[in-house]
Amino acid sequence: MLHRWRFAIGMCAIALTAFATYADVRHFGFIYDDYWTVVGNVHLGKPLRELLAAALSGRSVEWNMPDATRPLMGVSLWLDRQLFGLAPAGYHLHSVALYALACVLAFALAFGVLRSFIAALVAGLAFAVLPIHVEAVAAVNYREDLLAAIGWFGAAALAYWPVRGGCRGQVFACGALWAFALLAKESALIAPAFVAVLMLVRRPNVLGAHVVPPLTLVAGAVAALWLNWRHGLSRLGEQIPTANYASWSERLARTARFELVGLWKSLLPLAPQPEREKLAEAHWGWCLGLLLVVVTLALLARRRRLRVPAAAGALALVSPLCTSPLFAPVNELADRYWFMGSFAAALLLGWLVREVRVRGLLLAVCVLLGGLGVASSRASSVWASEVNLWTAAVQSAPASARAWGALSRVHRIAGQRDLAERSIERALALRPGYVSAQAAQVLNLLWFGDLEGARRELARMDADASMPGESLRSARRCASAMDAASAAACARRSVPVGLVLGDTERLRAVSEQLLSVPLEGAAPPARPARGARSSPLDAGNDAGAPR
Repeated sequence: MLHRWRFAIGMCAIALTAFATYADVRHFGFIYDDYWTVVGNVHLGKPLRELLAAALSGRSVEWNMPDATRPLMGVSLWLDRQLFGLAPAGYHLHSVALYALACVLAFALAFGVLRSFIAALVAGLAFAVLPIHVEAVAAVNYREDLLAAIGWFGAAALAYWPVRGGCRGQVFACGALWAFALLAKESALIAPAFVAVLMLVRRPNVLGAHVVPPLTLVAGAVAALWLNWRHGLSRLGEQIPTANYASWSERLARTARFELVGLWKSLLPLAPQPEREKLAEAHWGWCLGLLLVVVTLALLARRRRLRVPAAAGALALVSPLCTSPLFAPVNELADRYWFMGSFAAALLLGWLVREVRVRGLLLAVCVLLGGLGVASSRASSVWASEVNLWTAAVQSAPASARAWGALSRVHRIAGQRDLAERSIERALALRPGYVSAQAAQVLNLLWFGDLEGARRELARMDADASMPGESLRSARRCASAMDAASAAACARRSVPVGLVLGDTERLRAVSEQLLSVPLEGAAPPARPARGARSSPLDAGNDAGAPR
């Protein structure tokens, strides 16, 4: 009985830590891709039965519904819409609750692997306060990572939970939880490799020879069913935009670089960034570096006492593989890619507490965890308002055209015309022909009463230009107004519901400082993404339902 109470108290402590770390997000509004996936998602008003049927049949892809290939995300947002309407607080609290559950399941998995309550508790608490998780928790549109983590961690924890032998129910539950993760996000496809890596430390109970059906058979059936369904959806139209690499050698070199960056970010998940600049071309030196890392991990795994560090390193490499350039996502790096891989850092800290017998170590770990919690709470404030997010984005990635285009929109809403124009000029200098920036420029002109100028800019754009969200459609609709006053009123109505602007004086000061730095050289135009009929990539720019 005492044993059970101890685990219950540990789970509650981890959940409360997660809630305390992200308590402030309840005051946040909608932001970035929330305008596309939540505010402007008209399909969330349909009956749940119709949404589920559409997800299974592929009609949701034909509807151009956001996250149509991730039905659990749609169900989650549908539930929020019924409960909270378009009040952001409820959505954010739901996300934090999902995060708390994922942290509790990470604790359960750590115990199954380390077989030490204190070590597992430290690992669970560490996972709850890692700053790299800010993006996935503070932005509603990235909730899919939390949902996938629940299924992923749940299946792995069940497989490694210390019980006497496995049973049929345990095997089927593992399969069901993995299916849950796959229906939340495609990157969960790598979960079996995640479980296999942990076998460096110990063998899961559900892999016993006496368990019928074997876990491998159930996992194979789940993978076959999901891949068949997912392939059918892709034939109707792929929602996830992909990068266009010149050759497989370039793709492999970029993948090697991605893996090494992922190793660093997963083992030291301390510095979240809302935006990153476009990376330079990768070279084969990254492949050599990756090979050296793999050899080092293999050598560590040969020594029994060092198998946990070896497994942690391997987890950091394996977990984000489905988001690597091997599968060519258009965003090569993002904090959310390291969400599952960061479990490696938590596991490593738990192992350190178990293995190192030094007086004062637990106190030092508690201080570290407290510092990480404070850092994560402060880092989440970046997502509190449009001003915070896009000033942070241009500060961390001053060569990002997307960040400058979004910053121009913030200046427009703040009524700062000169800075709006200068920001959009910087975006187009960095990336000529960037449709999102062009649409923002048209809306800027409409907003400030220059109807003729807006029509001239639209005339210069490709007639077939398109982008996700409402920005370009709003620009074209408003530019067709009878007079400048009507066009300006139309543009002002395009501001999404739930938007929190933030401190406009700070916005002005930061932008003037950044714009005072001359542009040394514009980046070459990016290769166009293929298969991007609809995508959340730039939905933060004027996306979403009007007020």
